[in-house]
Amino acid sequence: MVTVLYRQRHGYDVRIYTNDHPPAHAHVLREDKKVQINLNTLEVKHNRGYSTREIRQIRKLVTENNKLLLDVWNDIHEQGERRE
Repeated sequence: MVTVLYRQRHGYDVRIYTNDHPPAHAHVLREDKKVQINLNTLEVKHNRGYSTREIRQIRKLVTENNKLLLDVWNDIHEQGERRE
């Protein structure tokens, strides 16, 4: 697991897991809440506890940092493919 963005605006942690599956996505956590968001489409998957307003904030955060998040996703998963 790599925490790409730590305690960002509104206290969100944005993580990418090294053993995760495609498509490219990140997990956004705060307190006991968690959401998985697709980095290409911003589609929300597996929302656990976030309100509609919070999802808007998360989408904005992911959009603003999309290039970094996609670069980290690609670096992690390309390395994993080479090791196998």
